[in-house]
Amino acid sequence: MISYGMVIGFNVSLFSELRKSQEIPLDRDSESWLASLIGITTFIGALFTPIIIDSIGRRPAVITSSVLMVSGWITFSLASSLPVLLVAKFLQGMSVGLGSTMGGLLIAEYSSPKYRGSFMATILTSLLLGSLISHLFGLFYNWHQISTILGFFSLPGLIISLFSPESPVFLATKGRYEQCRKVFRWLRGPNEDDELEKMIKTDLIVKESKKSRPKKTMSKIIQKKLTYVILTFKKREFYIPVFIVMHLSAIHQFCGALVYDTYAFDIHKALYGTDIYMFKVIASLDIQRILSTVLTVYLTSRVRRRPLLFTLVGLNILAYICAAGYIYARRHSLLPFDHMAIGVFLHHFHYFTNGAGSMPLTTIISNELFPTADKGFCGLVCSLIFSIFMFANIKSAPYLFSLIDVEGTLCAYALLLFYCQVMLYYMLPETKDKTLQEIEDKFRGFSLVDRAEVLKTKDDEDVSN
Repeated sequence: MISYGMVIGFNVSLFSELRKSQEIPLDRDSESWLASLIGITTFIGALFTPIIIDSIGRRPAVITSSVLMVSGWITFSLASSLPVLLVAKFLQGMSVGLGSTMGGLLIAEYSSPKYRGSFMATILTSLLLGSLISHLFGLFYNWHQISTILGFFSLPGLIISLFSPESPVFLATKGRYEQCRKVFRWLRGPNEDDELEKMIKTDLIVKESKKSRPKKTMSKIIQKKLTYVILTFKKREFYIPVFIVMHLSAIHQFCGALVYDTYAFDIHKALYGTDIYMFKVIASLDIQRILSTVLTVYLTSRVRRRPLLFTLVGLNILAYICAAGYIYARRHSLLPFDHMAIGVFLHHFHYFTNGAGSMPLTTIISNELFPTADKGFCGLVCSLIFSIFMFANIKSAPYLFSLIDVEGTLCAYALLLFYCQVMLYYMLPETKDKTLQEIEDKFRGFSLVDRAEVLKTKDDEDVSN
């Protein structure tokens, strides 16, 4: 996860230096394509995620992602033209697509409901730490040197994934129940066996319903897959989480963090009128955002998810409006008094809102909603949505800056976040201290285990009668 953060943070050094030095000439179109390519390639990587996680396992997906990440940094360090830069971005986008969704799911499956929120929040802390590392190196080195250094920083991710166990949920779906129990108890101890046995019992019920089906030809298999897709989209425990995650992804993507990082030069020119202090301000913003996320780790273990999300995203909207108003007033000389400290305060306030709320909470909640039986397909659909939003956000930003200026763009983002807040108010359930199975049963409207027990009781009564 630190590696994925370094990818985001590297954009500041790459684009600001290329704009000034023209070492590799970029116009607005080529720059926007280079910046937004990660959105497309993230989805391409995500396409392989359900295949790997459902057939091979969660762990191999993370290992593959780590190898692609290191390869991307090596390519960046050797780049001397736009096509090579695009290849490096492609490799890193594939890495992020494979690993980002899988990382969150793996943590959700590893951890106890009591600590799951805090563990999930460390995902964003790691991303922000990676971004900070990139920005700090930007104070002292050029982008070629930074890419070489960050390649070495990505190696621990590969080493950690090699020594991590496979997910107990995956082991259960493959019928390896004894190994599932062993890994589950190694991860959590013996005090949560109720969740373990319920998970295994649910998997047995699902497998029982699929028994005695004859082997099918290729056309029948394709027909079966299409039928699966159609039937899955009709499941309440699938389409409701997808709808919710779609709006959570929109908040995550359009909260300002990605655009502020990718187009830091434009944002700093609008807020401060200069980019002289850009890397120093960005480093302070990164530190503050990490501290904000650590605060969220503490809050998620004590405060319910829904009110926390609505409060902090509401503050994010307020930060947008304040920043837009200040930039507009500054641009048109409407301020009775102006000082760089005003821009610094608004900038840090905005980073607090997305660092404490819009980014970590959407990540935490999204990874708690996927149904166990269709986790791979659900993850694919949500990754597609996330990738589309990422591509649209990064690709459209420079054009929006030209069309409606930076302040107009910030107002548009504020309106989008407000719409998402309204939708989530009516659709999002509380997930704090709930097991993944309980959350799934909430969307379904009933528990498979409870229904099976009721039917078994009725059958027993019929036999007795």
